[in-house]
Amino acid sequence: MVKWKEEMTIDANIEKVWRLFKDENIKQVMPKIEEHILLENNNNELGAKHAQSYHEGGQLQTYIVETVGYEDLPDKKLKQTQFEMGQSFDVFYSFTLIKENENQTKFIYEGFNKGKGLMGKAMLLSGSKKTRKQTVTTFMERVRDEALKK
Repeated sequence: MVKWKEEMTIDANIEKVWRLFKDENIKQVMPKIEEHILLENNNNELGAKHAQSYHEGGQLQTYIVETVGYEDLPDKKLKQTQFEMGQSFDVFYSFTLIKENENQTKFIYEGFNKGKGLMGKAMLLSGSKKTRKQTVTTFMERVRDEALKK
């Protein structure tokens, strides 16, 4: 299993950062997503299920992504999603925002990829730690950059 937990402070209001994690805005922080189609329940709430398609290499992949945690309080926001990637991995993401003051938000990004079966576990073991860390950092920087746009 590959786990990560990183945090950064973003010089933007918590509501502005939170908008980036709304289902209708997900392409801003995840530009590889082609489609994000609601299948069950309602957008932006616990239990929502979406068919999410994105390009991986030259292939279009589609997964069913479920919102398994959701909190929208004035000083704290949380969105947790999980999905099964093919038959190789279970994937979990957690995005937490904490209001530090009116113009600063702590962004915590954590999650895990868990290999299913020998093939999935072997693929995770063969991956580069440096590459995984860079992927997390790039995502967090994209969130920060989008939040800082006027």
